[in-house]
Amino acid sequence: MYKIVIIAALFCCQSHGAAQITWLKTDWPPHQITTGVYQDQGTFDVLHKLLVTELPHLTHQTKVVNLPRLEQAFLQNNYSVCTFGSIFTEKRAKTRWYSQPVTVLPGLAVHFRTSAVMQQHVAMQDDGSIDMRQLAQDKVLLGAYQPNRFYPASVMDATQYANFIPHEFTSEVNAAALLLSKRVDYVVEYPERMAFYLKDYPQKVQVQSRAVEDASPFVVSHIICNKSPQGQKLIAEINKALSGLWQKPEYKTAMFSWVDEGNITRREKIYQDFQQESAAKTKP
Repeated sequence: MYKIVIIAALFCCQSHGAAQITWLKTDWPPHQITTGVYQDQGTFDVLHKLLVTELPHLTHQTKVVNLPRLEQAFLQNNYSVCTFGSIFTEKRAKTRWYSQPVTVLPGLAVHFRTSAVMQQHVAMQDDGSIDMRQLAQDKVLLGAYQPNRFYPASVMDATQYANFIPHEFTSEVNAAALLLSKRVDYVVEYPERMAFYLKDYPQKVQVQSRAVEDASPFVVSHIICNKSPQGQKLIAEINKALSGLWQKPEYKTAMFSWVDEGNITRREKIYQDFQQESAAKTKP
């Protein structure tokens, strides 16, 4: 009952006249940044601004919530809520509508300080990737990941081991600090997120990164809206706007604003493929 009251309070002020989108965002740098000098300069923050300009006929409001509250909001269907940056899963699709792709970004990686023990795990795979099931069972090493997110099967399996611990990463709780203070030996995180956390550290800091063995080399994210009476219509409006935005240079600039040049170069062909696919959807 308490959760229901909280959710209702969040959206009690929605207008039932003009179509309205309540955008939910959570502190998830560098995609959504709610505090500090980079506030509202995250990847999804800037893409959201570009999208809103393409939807002037809709009423937009933004609410900042924590991740558990965001998930609760998508389980109700009385009020329309949407958010940026969700990975598609069949389970999630039962309670929310998905837009066409909104970003294509680097895949999941393991980040670690240079050590002989970690190098042993790197050496196990011919391509230099890391088997998370084996790594999590190594009792000499302690790892961390952010809970309540979608992960490849190996990472989900690894969470059952005591040496692979859940930890919230926000603008205040820095994943790089956790690693460099030697409280953990490795962190499973997306490359652009770790780059954001490392930006305030001197260049001499050495953190290596290797791909998670069964992770895709790129991650496709979508905008999602809950299955409220207007949810599917809102997604249709969003898709029309996205088809045009994918063709604009400023959209690409915003998408890769927190990605290093090497990762941008490696994903140029992938980006072009998604751009062409989006353009094809606008043709009659």
